[in-house]
Amino acid sequence: MLHIMNGRGIQIDPGTQRWSLTLWSPDSSEAWLVVDHLSPAEAPHRVPMERRRETWWAELPRESHGVLYHVEVDGVGPLLDPYAWAVRLVDGVARNVLRTQSWPEVPRLDSAPLDPDYRPVVYEVHVRGFARTFRRAIDRLDHLVDLGIDVIELMPVHPFDSTTNYWGYMPLVWGAVHEEYAEPGSDPAVELAEFVAAAHARGIRVWLDVVFNHTAEEDEIVGTTTSWRAIADERAYRRTDGRLTNDSGCGNDTNVAEPEMQRLILEALHRYASLGIDGFRFDLASLLTRDGGGLVRRIGDWAEACGIRLIAEAWDLGAYQVGSGFPDDRWSQWNDRFREDVRGFLRAEPGLVPGLVQRVAGSPDLFPGAPWSTVNFIDAHDGLTLFDLSAVTDDHHRAWDCGPELRMQQLKNAFCYLLLSAGSPMFVMGDEFGRTQGGDPNPYRTDSPVTWVDWSRLDEWRELYEFVRSLIALRRAHPVEAPTFHGVGPDGPDAGYESRSLAWSTDHVVVFANTWWEPLTFHNPRSGVWEVALATADVLDAAPGGTSVTVAARSVVVLTR
Repeated sequence: MLHIMNGRGIQIDPGTQRWSLTLWSPDSSEAWLVVDHLSPAEAPHRVPMERRRETWWAELPRESHGVLYHVEVDGVGPLLDPYAWAVRLVDGVARNVLRTQSWPEVPRLDSAPLDPDYRPVVYEVHVRGFARTFRRAIDRLDHLVDLGIDVIELMPVHPFDSTTNYWGYMPLVWGAVHEEYAEPGSDPAVELAEFVAAAHARGIRVWLDVVFNHTAEEDEIVGTTTSWRAIADERAYRRTDGRLTNDSGCGNDTNVAEPEMQRLILEALHRYASLGIDGFRFDLASLLTRDGGGLVRRIGDWAEACGIRLIAEAWDLGAYQVGSGFPDDRWSQWNDRFREDVRGFLRAEPGLVPGLVQRVAGSPDLFPGAPWSTVNFIDAHDGLTLFDLSAVTDDHHRAWDCGPELRMQQLKNAFCYLLLSAGSPMFVMGDEFGRTQGGDPNPYRTDSPVTWVDWSRLDEWRELYEFVRSLIALRRAHPVEAPTFHGVGPDGPDAGYESRSLAWSTDHVVVFANTWWEPLTFHNPRSGVWEVALATADVLDAAPGGTSVTVAARSVVVLTR
């Protein structure tokens, strides 16, 4: 459905069938609605808006699907309608697009995302980098089916200025769809709905990354006024001692204590959900708790009623809430502690065995009794790709250039830690066949082959792809839940500072991990007959039935029965 009668934005009166715009701007003195010309010979229609308590209202002088409009407030404009359903950049200036046709509706698959036993394999996708458009991305879905992916997590699809941003984390408005992610002349909301429906037809759910903690306007020094800074600056953005707060790093943290901002956020979520979106990942979600947690609990109530999964990035420049610090335990969370401990263990840093035990077990130190809460990852869109973590030496990113001879082995090791741990694993598009950004850790403005998936690498790195595919299948057949931990010998794990090895097991899987630079012989603490299912290097020696295994330096061996 297109028009939720919420008293804001573009709406149609069901009685008169007349279209109108309602703009919340409580502290302004005047406002104008401007509908751009319908033909080159026609001047834009300027309509003075009528004050109605905290809002301004005007009927559209003419309505036509696709016509451009904007608002002006106290002489400042053109400004975007924050409740707009569509945005277009015209000569570098953002304009609202009047939409008189309903968005398509796509049903979600089922309520499994709220099942505690549902711990999907998640694949982070940037639409343009993956396939250019939603429609072209449909052609790549069978690749993900073959790989064994359960969930696609789309990076932001709300409108943004692509001339200054590639990732999409600088939203112009919330609750619309980026026009450039559709084929020329096509409807972006329709294409997104088609993509979601196509993913669902293949049994893949779609989560959407949303950014409600700030907008593209930034601060008074570097920002550009496109909307809230002129419409309701003192209400929309949070301030301390009269100055804009900057815990987002973008200069203008959203004032989530303002009821109107909460209203707009929930409206945007509802719109995207109508397109069949199965879950939402919230950028810097801890910033949405600055009202004491009321907003995130309200979102949690809405999502629970709709059967939608919520995922928090529970940190920002001013707060770190990973684990019990986040005020709603119905949300899953990105687990950056998993990223840090596994990266360090991969490059054989000392003192990390105790941390790795926690991460493999589903981080019970952070999420006691709720391993479904952790979304484990080693890389994401920001930072080095998984391949580049093995091709660059950088202490900040905990990366190590292991050399070409060891690189395939190290990438396989990384996937073993990720996919054979409790929780929901996530990796980035192309990681399964060695996508590289040439060592660039922050290409947020780079729209080029540096950030696009090079599909020719699939053949070059076919061995890695097939290994990841087999590992996902093994995980699905034998999920790692409540593992028992072991050391090289029959006793428990060696948690000493110089230890670089760990083994863990369930009734059906035993994993031996050796990051030491020499081979290690592990004794299998589990009785029965075991076979080598996967190994990231040649198995140097295996006793009959898998009672012991000699694991090569910097490698992993997996047994099953």
